[in-house]
Amino acid sequence: MKHQLITVDPRTGVPQATASRLVRSFLDRHGSGLDDLLRRFPSVPGPAFRSAIERCLAPGETVPELEIALEEACDTLLALRAEEFKPLPVDAGKRLNIDAGLRWYAARLRDLAQAARHM
Repeated sequence: MKHQLITVDPRTGVPQATASRLVRSFLDRHGSGLDDLLRRFPSVPGPAFRSAIERCLAPGETVPELEIALEEACDTLLALRAEEFKPLPVDAGKRLNIDAGLRWYAARLRDLAQAARHM
């Protein structure tokens, strides 16, 4: 039998390693960078992109719904690699950096989706 240690936040009484907590923590730390990256793609507004994920963190939403939202977000980011983007002044000649950013965020969202699947 495999045992799993569940750490409970003493302030809230909620387990720390839940799928929604991991996603919320990721968005708190990296959401503004994701928004900044998506500013280059007018077809995908960053705040709307992020709020689609955040809606799945609301009370009453299920982990499978969160997993699906994360997978769809990952697919969207990877699809943007084939689209033209509106460069910002700091982007001169840096398409590879934009592609790397899209891949990095997509990989993290996929990691979160897989974690949600196994929690």
